[in-house]
Amino acid sequence: MRALAVVMVLLLAGCGGGGGETPTSKPTTTKTTAKATAKPTIAAPTGTPAPEALSLFRCAKDTKGRWRASGTIANTGKTKATYQVTVYIGEATGSEEKAKTKQLPNIQAGGSAKFAIAKVPAPKDGGPCHVQVLRR
Repeated sequence: MRALAVVMVLLLAGCGGGGGETPTSKPTTTKTTAKATAKPTIAAPTGTPAPEALSLFRCAKDTKGRWRASGTIANTGKTKATYQVTVYIGEATGSEEKAKTKQLPNIQAGGSAKFAIAKVPAPKDGGPCHVQVLRR
């Protein structure tokens, strides 16, 4: 669970969000090792935006004050697909921010899968909940 690059924030800023509560996962990160001074880099998300696959999305603090997100992903396509759900809480500032991602592999055509993401990083003041869904 490391900070995601500006690209992620910009992509998340264009996605909807909001809602209630409930959810578990880790973002994908890579490190460059070409130079001794290389800094970690974050792989840009890959896939096609698929916000229409998301339903019953909820995002809120749980009883312990930790942010959780949950929902259902439906594959209305003709072939099985992998979906990636990323949740970010806070204002989209254009700077490096923390988010959490969950992969939902091999959802059959016409099928669906529920997901839950627990302990989503959030600023102390909270903020709006943003969600991004990608299909691969």
